[in-house]
Amino acid sequence: MSIVFFIIGLVLLITGAELFLNSVDKFGIAWRISPLIMGLTVVAFATGAPELAISLQAAADGQPDLVLGNIIGSNISNILLILGITGVLAPLAITNKVIKRDIPMVLAASVLMYVLAMDGWLTPLDGFIILAALVAYSMFIYFQIKSDRKKNTGEDLSNAAQEILKGSPTWFYTKYLFLLLGGLVMIVAGSRLMVDAAVTIAEVLGVSELIIGLTIVSIGTSLPEVATSLSAARKGDSDTAIANVLGSNLYNILLTLGLTIVIAPGALSVSAEAIRFDMPVMIIVVVACLPLFWPGKELGRAEATGFLLYYASYLGYLVLLAMGHAVVDTFELVMIWGIIPLTILLIIVKFVMDLRDKKMARKE
Repeated sequence: MSIVFFIIGLVLLITGAELFLNSVDKFGIAWRISPLIMGLTVVAFATGAPELAISLQAAADGQPDLVLGNIIGSNISNILLILGITGVLAPLAITNKVIKRDIPMVLAASVLMYVLAMDGWLTPLDGFIILAALVAYSMFIYFQIKSDRKKNTGEDLSNAAQEILKGSPTWFYTKYLFLLLGGLVMIVAGSRLMVDAAVTIAEVLGVSELIIGLTIVSIGTSLPEVATSLSAARKGDSDTAIANVLGSNLYNILLTLGLTIVIAPGALSVSAEAIRFDMPVMIIVVVACLPLFWPGKELGRAEATGFLLYYASYLGYLVLLAMGHAVVDTFELVMIWGIIPLTILLIIVKFVMDLRDKKMARKE
């Protein structure tokens, strides 16, 4: 029966993502807001709804490991899995300078989470600090929206926007708001069915809460991001595909974690394993993106395949950990002190070589 629910959830998820993203596109055109900002706000917030709902429920049920596993695992899978799959199927062009500012923001939020959790606890005060960072980020986005609207007025309006604005505003907003909400409900319902089915199977197999959160739940709650990013990439909208991931990672920490900590009946305990390995991996994954996410560059199939291989390695580590295999410690040391630093070095070298080639091309 769990397999049947899983398949039904997948169908709802894919259909809902198409409806939701098409509606967001229409609203973005009508409001004269760029796809990047729509991806960082409306799309990211909406597709992050499953993470928020599951984390709040887990905190209320006294399952702190599931809360942190969900958020950390989701942020890792958003970059390595979602951008990996999307980049393999449709290479993503980095075309907007705002990306340069949002990757550092994701990095700052990840480091903030790690610093606050280093003492083994996330207290209500920590939650308010994180929510204060959310307010600051929201102000930044607000000014970006104002800037977008100023740029996209008068003659700068696209033909599509003019057509939309000529029609009946009431009918337009009623129609696409209904489709947007319907798509969102399908996304959340589909994700929930898939996650519940997967968790049931994992619990029967005796897998721990932290591992379930880092794998099944985090991947399941990332499915809306997978669906929307793939849909956007298929339409050639790289900005929305990437912004969806970046915005979702920010909201996972600044909104989901911050609100969960504040609402939780007591301080959330942070496991030593999460502090020692999982959070550093989350931060390293973002650092690796810095030289890749740059205007004029492309997240091609080679880089995307690398992302998927790293994610497979991370999942492999979690499986070995769940099994209590003796090779876990060695695997961990090789990944942290060998493969990951080497990969970051190679990315930096490639970035420097690209800059050199551009300078030489300009001279010619």
